[in-house]
Amino acid sequence: MTLCIISHTEHYKDEHGILKAWGSTVTEINHLLEIFDRIIHVAPLHEGLPPPSSLPYIDDGRIAFIPLKPSGGQGLQKLSIVWTAISNLKKIRKAIQNADIIQFRAPTGMGIYVLPFLKWLNSKPYWVKYAGNWMDPHMPLGNRLQKQWLLRYLEPETQVAYNGHWEDKPQFKAFHNPCYTLKDYQQAKSALDQKSDNLKEGAVLCFVGALNAHKGVPLILEALSKKPKNLPIKAVHFVGDGPDREDYESIAKELDVVTYFHGFLPKNQVNQILVKSDALLLPSRSEGFPKVVGEAMAFGCVPITSNVSCMEDYINDGENGFLLQDLNASALLNSLKKLSELSAKELHELRLKNYTFAECFTYAYYNQALQEKIINVRF
Repeated sequence: MTLCIISHTEHYKDEHGILKAWGSTVTEINHLLEIFDRIIHVAPLHEGLPPPSSLPYIDDGRIAFIPLKPSGGQGLQKLSIVWTAISNLKKIRKAIQNADIIQFRAPTGMGIYVLPFLKWLNSKPYWVKYAGNWMDPHMPLGNRLQKQWLLRYLEPETQVAYNGHWEDKPQFKAFHNPCYTLKDYQQAKSALDQKSDNLKEGAVLCFVGALNAHKGVPLILEALSKKPKNLPIKAVHFVGDGPDREDYESIAKELDVVTYFHGFLPKNQVNQILVKSDALLLPSRSEGFPKVVGEAMAFGCVPITSNVSCMEDYINDGENGFLLQDLNASALLNSLKKLSELSAKELHELRLKNYTFAECFTYAYYNQALQEKIINVRF
């Protein structure tokens, strides 16, 4: 069976001409070869070298890439979605002719025209993987239009795989976001067993994501600047990058806390940060379900996140992590205080509870769910 994926995943070619894209997406697609014979990925090809977080596809001839013209951006750049539509639709139409089933990954700018195309000008079965925050009250106009399209105009037999349990329509299927193999999961247990459950000398914290205000980096720095002396913190690791990184580094230098800015890192090095960290900080304004939360659970890194999207489906405040009801420095410091007050036994039990639950974030679990909820339903 051949799967055609239509997405906005940014692709690049490295200095050797090897095609690479965002590591987590590539890894997910590589593992889909366990249930599909062949995969065609239709996505934009950008100029320049790939970021360090990029990976190549499995090189066995079973994954074909069809390049689209990049579109979208800020301000007037958004108009490029319109003037690249005809060219991109021609490539999409040609690609799906060789597919048995289609996956469209939303929300994305080109979703404005791809969703109508799939409904009215396509005869192949398809499903939509919606990775954004389904309940974001401030979602961009394009995302809002795509959500309304899926609610009002989607065929009854077409499924939507999304994060959370929001709609009572049977075609909307809750899915866990996969982020590691069974082997990774088993290795995480040995790393977890080596962690100290005593935080009296201070916790090691980490942040993984884009370095910007939306993800909550300034909020983390503000909280650290207001940290009381009786709340010990050994170090804070920032993994990721962004245009404001230098400003954040300048602010961090004035703090009474050791901070490290690593930039983008490959997956194995991100895991090493999670292994040495006691808690993951993710006070973002909006999320779908970031894979790093599942990874943190497996590696014994307690998630401290904003209460957005489906986070409360995975985190019970005070039981297996901490949810920030308010996005401010006081709320974050309060959660860090609660973390520091956990006894060694309580912290150990919390970590084990998360590790047991985290098996649902393996690719094997995800592939089985795809077969049961989507593929077997359509074929």
